[in-house]
Amino acid sequence: MESHLGISISNLSRRFGRTTVLERISLQIARGELLGLLGPSGSGKTTLLRIIAGLEYQYEGCVMIDGVDASALEVKARRVGFVFQHYALFEQLSVFENIAFGLRVRPRRLRPIETEITRRVQQLLALVQLEGYGKRFPHQLSGGQRQRVALARALAIEPRVLLLDEPFGALDAKVRLDLRQWLRQLQRELAITTVLVTHDQQEAMQISDRVALMHDGHIAQVGSPTQLRDAPASGFVQDFLG
Repeated sequence: MESHLGISISNLSRRFGRTTVLERISLQIARGELLGLLGPSGSGKTTLLRIIAGLEYQYEGCVMIDGVDASALEVKARRVGFVFQHYALFEQLSVFENIAFGLRVRPRRLRPIETEITRRVQQLLALVQLEGYGKRFPHQLSGGQRQRVALARALAIEPRVLLLDEPFGALDAKVRLDLRQWLRQLQRELAITTVLVTHDQQEAMQISDRVALMHDGHIAQVGSPTQLRDAPASGFVQDFLG
């Protein structure tokens, strides 16, 4: 796998006023990898995710996506799919139109023709196991179904990177378990570079190729779930993972 593909974060820092939220973060995420960003509340993981997406800016440092400096790119130009914890669906739009939204708002010269939009949305409905649900509205769906619609909407733009911010936090335990196993299988099939923010240790360890454990704006350790469990790099890592 070529080293310039995926996400490369170098010496990235972010401050809010006098508070340093991220301090000189460097992290390499391989193309097609699922990296879990794990850590307690306030550790900086969501801020890091939002900087990758372009929803926040860094005070210093660089974010490269597939070899391109994304730091100066607008959100749309980064081709990043973002899934939030609370779905963020458009309640007044049907499932079909929610998924099609990112395609319809493209500049005219980049917007697919209507038949192509329909084809892609139907394909995504099948991919997330919601065939026949296109005419329904978000309030007619279960929490797990709504989150799958949110994922399909993120995938509709054919993103280079998929970013997931506590995507299962609002779901009950059984649905959460089923959905994360399904997501892991789908991510492997699509081979899309994915970053998952979670405070749920079991979730991160079960579905991530590697885990970056964050603490007070730093990365305490990066490695496979087995490496973090068997060879914790510090007392914090050992205490956090129990």
